[in-house]
Amino acid sequence: MTPHKVRGGDLLAGLGGIALLVVMFFPWYRFIEGPQVGTFSVSANDTTQSAWEAFSVLLVPLVLLAALGIAELATSLFQRTQAYPIAATVFTAVVGVITSIATVIRLINPPGDNLFATRLWGVWVGTALVLAITGGAWWSMRDADRP
Repeated sequence: MTPHKVRGGDLLAGLGGIALLVVMFFPWYRFIEGPQVGTFSVSANDTTQSAWEAFSVLLVPLVLLAALGIAELATSLFQRTQAYPIAATVFTAVVGVITSIATVIRLINPPGDNLFATRLWGVWVGTALVLAITGGAWWSMRDADRP
């Protein structure tokens, strides 16, 4: 274990990935009950939905970005060569840009019927964490010198 080799961007991406996985279980949207535009329906006892319930395709990049952020921190902590942390950082940055764009779009345009969707605190924190993971990866890439 080499904690002195962890940079600020690695730490930001790793802790952001852990926090994103946790925040995805908290409420992100509140919908009115009944069928929504698209394929999902909101039951009367489940009007508040987490990211796991509200999203379908966006779940894949969200979970992938969280895992890559954690992998970036883990490879920096346990590095034997510089190749693994650099690869994790590059993958996190690329996936982070794609996920950031998709998450901001879902922040502006919630899933389902937009007239009846209320954004809760989870979507704001989740979007901030996605941007933090992406920013951490870019910050880590900007550090040319690896300790």
